[in-house]
Amino acid sequence: MAKPAKKARPSPVAEKSTKDDVVRMRVTGQQKAAMVAVAASQGLELSQWLRQLALRAAGLLPGSQ
Repeated sequence: MAKPAKKARPSPVAEKSTKDDVVRMRVTGQQKAAMVAVAASQGLELSQWLRQLALRAAGLLPGSQ
């Protein structure tokens, strides 16, 4: 008797690539305004700018030290 074909499962890497975790931090209104201004000057949303900054600092993006 032939074995039934297995259904393809998503790879663990593909599952981890979704952005479903949230990181929260508290800042003052003045700090947030300054960050929003810098992000906007680079054509980015605040979350995009913060993500890039953090990932570079963690050595996970090009331009890391």
